Amino acid sequence: MLKLAIKILIILLVTANALAVIATPTIIIFLLMLITTSALNQYYKLSKLTLILTASYTMVALFYPLALTFLPVLFVDVATHFPPKYTFFLPLILTSLTAITQQATFFGFLMGVTALMLTYMLERLAEFDIINKEIRDLNALQKKALLTKNQQLYEGQTEAIYLTKLAERNRIARDIHDTIGHSLSRALLQTGALAAMNQNEALKPAIAQLKATLIESMNAVRKGVHDLKDDSIDLQSAIAQILAESDFKTTFNYDVFGDVTHVVKNCLLAILKESLTNSKKHSDATQIFVRIVEHPRMYQFLIVDNGTKKPTLAQNQVGIGLQNIKERISELKGYCRIEHQDGFKIFITIPKEKELPTL
Repeated sequence: MLKLAIKILIILLVTANALAVIATPTIIIFLLMLITTSALNQYYKLSKLTLILTASYTMVALFYPLALTFLPVLFVDVATHFPPKYTFFLPLILTSLTAITQQATFFGFLMGVTALMLTYMLERLAEFDIINKEIRDLNALQKKALLTKNQQLYEGQTEAIYLTKLAERNRIARDIHDTIGHSLSRALLQTGALAAMNQNEALKPAIAQLKATLIESMNAVRKGVHDLKDDSIDLQSAIAQILAESDFKTTFNYDVFGDVTHVVKNCLLAILKESLTNSKKHSDATQIFVRIVEHPRMYQFLIVDNGTKKPTLAQNQVGIGLQNIKERISELKGYCRIEHQDGFKIFITIPKEKELPTL
């Protein structure tokens, strides 16, 4: 667009120069020849064609010196394809050929220089624009990569904090069990011994009340320890650890976005351990695929191995391990399908617990 504006500007100036030299209808013919030549250069954008067309116009203009005044317009096309070291002499040639008047000759030289300078400046601006776009695209890519890296660091830090919290809960549960739990157990034993040795009827109700209080405290501590232990289990890490300790090449897909209750966690972990044991004992499998997916109303758990052994009649019977799996799923009101075709497969769905209405 800018190059077209330069051409139009130079056409207007050289036309005004030609009209100032001599006002003749022949100028229209030269102007049409010039516009046609320049349009062909603009359309095909070929360096050889530009050179041929410009040379042809120059040869025709040698017989009509007035036509040479329009030649600076074609300098724009020449400068598009050739560097300055090949075009700097064009204004000098134009000056030597144009001998109409001293004023026209000087103006032709000035227009030739102006056309070349403006074109080269325009080409340099185009190059700078390309470089600027490349830098902008590179900056955008680097910014995107940096944001991705920051997001990964944030997610990694969040996961590390979460795992640290779970480890701390596990430590607290262990400490409570080892200290308060043992102390309460010792106090219960001592209270029982005291009750057996006591001969004072007046103290028996107090000792019985003390024992009941200790039993109640013991149950509360035991429940709290179990709750802390259950909450300290990270399902994804626990499954990954079990698979890493197995003898199989494993693939694990985990697509759970919310918190899983400890009942479901324990159920899935127990099923996974039993499935790995079953594959190890009754299959020649080398690979295990495990996938857990959370849906709005249920969890889906899939375990598949690549075993090729066909089960015998005895193996087709539901063993204790598989029966335990079905009972666990049944207790959670889930669905379990076990297949022995194309490897050992267990497909499980467990509904989510419904929230109780708030009163």
